[in-house]
Amino acid sequence: MKIIGRLKNVIKSVSYRLSKFTFGIILRVYFRPRVNGVEQIPEQGGVILAANHFSFVDPLLLGTFLPRRVWFVMAEDMYRKPVFYQFSKLMDVVPVTQGVGQTGPIRRCLKLLKEGKTIGIFPEGQRSRTGALLPAQKGVGFLACRGGMPVVPAALIGTREAFPVGKLIPRPFQVQIFVGRPIQFNRSDDPEEVAARVRQAIADILLQHGREDYVNGQSVEEGV
Repeated sequence: MKIIGRLKNVIKSVSYRLSKFTFGIILRVYFRPRVNGVEQIPEQGGVILAANHFSFVDPLLLGTFLPRRVWFVMAEDMYRKPVFYQFSKLMDVVPVTQGVGQTGPIRRCLKLLKEGKTIGIFPEGQRSRTGALLPAQKGVGFLACRGGMPVVPAALIGTREAFPVGKLIPRPFQVQIFVGRPIQFNRSDDPEEVAARVRQAIADILLQHGREDYVNGQSVEEGV
């Protein structure tokens, strides 16, 4: 059984690297990504990567252009869709059901963090349909408190315009990724307050780069 488990891990690791290479070519041509602040991501140890979520391509961009491998958390209903299911399994995605307390996914995320892995999570719990940041769910706060690992906030700019909710085909549009400074929380902190602070950290990055519309839901600007 251990041999089978190791073989599965090797297959998934190779699949992740191949996907990163393949999507790297496609996404560079299509979205001309600019990545800033990767030095903020700790090179070792468990990390929670938390970002805003406007588009299907958000996890692809983060997984492709950030230096560490990322284990993403995904909504169960999206995970089970035929177009995503097999690929998500290969990428070791952690499926969760929205609005339902589940110990299994939480235990798995905590285990991965203790093993020094990077957990990717979108605190809003879903893609925003409003064009602005949604309130953060307490899941990210719970992981930050229980796991004792730093949260690295990140802001994606451009994916809302390139491939928003409701569109079937993305359009070429320059995307930027900004990574902020890690934030450390304590076990005694309240998960809801922690989630709100993580959301604010993401909002601060967006505001710092002139994207009040991403925070306040103003009109979508033209591309660069």
